[in-house]
Amino acid sequence: MDVTIRKACESDSREILSLINNELEYPDVSFEELSIKMIRMREQGNYYIFVAVIDENIVGFITIVQGVALEIKSDYFRILELAVSKAHQNKGVGKLLLGQVDALAAEKGVSYISLSCGLHRTGAHAFYERSGYSKTSFTFAKGDKRK
Repeated sequence: MDVTIRKACESDSREILSLINNELEYPDVSFEELSIKMIRMREQGNYYIFVAVIDENIVGFITIVQGVALEIKSDYFRILELAVSKAHQNKGVGKLLLGQVDALAAEKGVSYISLSCGLHRTGAHAFYERSGYSKTSFTFAKGDKRK
């Protein structure tokens, strides 16, 4: 299985949407909404979206934002989404996407990477721990993220 990791482009939107709707279980995200947000992310310049491609099909993606926090010495990366199609899970695709984040962090001088993961996603928790991430806090949220 030959996997290529590359920056996402506009023509990848439909396949990314399918992963968001099905793997991340956000079925009400629309193509129009996704397209607008990808444009906004590109314009802001501190967002990165990478896709994993096998045989010209997108089988996974990861979205990262680079930010600044007062308590963190360098800039930091926050992984916003990571999804791999069910047919390609447990085959190293997610590991390659995280490796792309590590490579970009080294290039940008970023030494801290964080993410949140739903409490019910215990398989993903184990994946992140195997990948060197630690549980360091709880994520608190307010409001309806789909409004």
